[in-house]
Amino acid sequence: MKSSILFILALALCTACSSDTTTEEGTANQTLETEETAQQPAPEDNVISYEQQLSAGSMNFYVVTTGTGTNRNLAIQVEREGQQPSRIDEPIEGTVTGSVTTDLNENTKPELLVFVAGGGSGSYGKVYGYEFEREYWGELSMPDLAPALQEGYRGHDEFKVQNNRLLRTFPVYHEADPNCCPTGGTRTIVYSLDDALTLQAEQVL
Repeated sequence: MKSSILFILALALCTACSSDTTTEEGTANQTLETEETAQQPAPEDNVISYEQQLSAGSMNFYVVTTGTGTNRNLAIQVEREGQQPSRIDEPIEGTVTGSVTTDLNENTKPELLVFVAGGGSGSYGKVYGYEFEREYWGELSMPDLAPALQEGYRGHDEFKVQNNRLLRTFPVYHEADPNCCPTGGTRTIVYSLDDALTLQAEQVL
């Protein structure tokens, strides 16, 4: 009789241990699945919103942005003859409106310019620019508009390259103008590129 009681107690303890183990393993698996799911990016983060292939001499560039919201990622893959491909990643705000290769400072080192229109009603423009050598690259900078050039400025920039110069054109607003309807004509700023890779305003049209 005593042996039967001991056997029943031992069986009950084994069952309880087995149940606890299953519960712990189930909880661990559930936690792992939750973490993996949390690490996966939202589908819209991987949507390609802009892509363009460009070349300059022996260099090839593949420009891609991903994302559909205001905040996106700009990725530039660079292929240079005799070199391993390299990649530049930049977080941007807004949408890419165009990209172009050029040589603004005429030093035989190609530049890649990417034009971005910011979010919001103003769509304020920004230029991401890079100059490339065989093994290295440098980033271009564009200073803020001087106070005199900011008069009547509310964004809506358009960029293009012409005759080895960067042209930035935007509408000019009078004080009472609504955002939809500027009445001050347009202003075009002509930029050159100096040896420090800074875009300098050299002329206003």
